[in-house]
Amino acid sequence: MTLKTLRPSALLRTAGAIALLLLAPAVPVLAQENADDRTEVNAFTPASVREILSPFGNSVTIADRQTPEGRPYVEASFGQLKVNMFFTACPPSQPNQCQGLYLLAFWPKPAERNAQNLAGAAADFNRMYEFSKAGVSVAGEPFVARYLISDFGVKRGTLRREVTNFVVLAQRFNQEVVNPPAQ
Repeated sequence: MTLKTLRPSALLRTAGAIALLLLAPAVPVLAQENADDRTEVNAFTPASVREILSPFGNSVTIADRQTPEGRPYVEASFGQLKVNMFFTACPPSQPNQCQGLYLLAFWPKPAERNAQNLAGAAADFNRMYEFSKAGVSVAGEPFVARYLISDFGVKRGTLRREVTNFVVLAQRFNQEVVNPPAQ
């Protein structure tokens, strides 16, 4: 199969995947695979998220936070990019057995952008990168999000790659939607 034989939607996804790979150097480089990468994560907690992020070293700053309702979450800063990691799918009375991790990056409302154009650009981004969700909040803040699960366990190395992919995606969202080059 060549690029000429791909459907337009498949061509866009292929181009998007290639673009993500080209952006990868902007993300902290992880060391070679190690034994820790094969460690199983069976639930998301602040401690398990810190373990997932530890190989990033000094290139990430991690802070424990709480929602206004008192639910814990982790804020990870990759340079200027802040990624909030919320724990979801937690069984009642078992806050340390959460099976979902919601990754969310958002930006202040761009003063110079028209709200409709911003929403349209986010919708275009959604079509290009179907595995994430991009949008504009009711307050006018652009955001990109992704949901990870550990229902039956997942390897730390896989989760690190998921976080790396999300950081690259968020950087791309910032470049294409939030702060696109002037035309």
